[in-house]
Amino acid sequence: MLQRLISLLDSSIVLKINSGIGFVLFIIFIAYFFSKEGRDERGRKIIAIASLCAFVVLFIALNVLGGVLGSGWGANNVTRTMNCLQTAYTVVLLSADITILITRQAKI
Repeated sequence: MLQRLISLLDSSIVLKINSGIGFVLFIIFIAYFFSKEGRDERGRKIIAIASLCAFVVLFIALNVLGGVLGSGWGANNVTRTMNCLQTAYTVVLLSADITILITRQAKI
């Protein structure tokens, strides 16, 4: 199991796929921000809640990332380090997009 994780994190193809996913999630967040629904008062509340949630997830992701890179395991290979950083970024964007989807359904 650990060998599969290491081989995935050492792959430059996985890094490109991970970067593509992060870019798509960022575009989705920006698209909602500039959409008609995102510009009204309720939309601004939704964006604020999603940004706060992503901010909390950012601290969690960076603490986990610091543990992984600080132990020396993640810093052995440049591709592995970049994959770890991109994964943290993707998780933060994913949490923001999921929070937008959830809060759009809630009555705020």
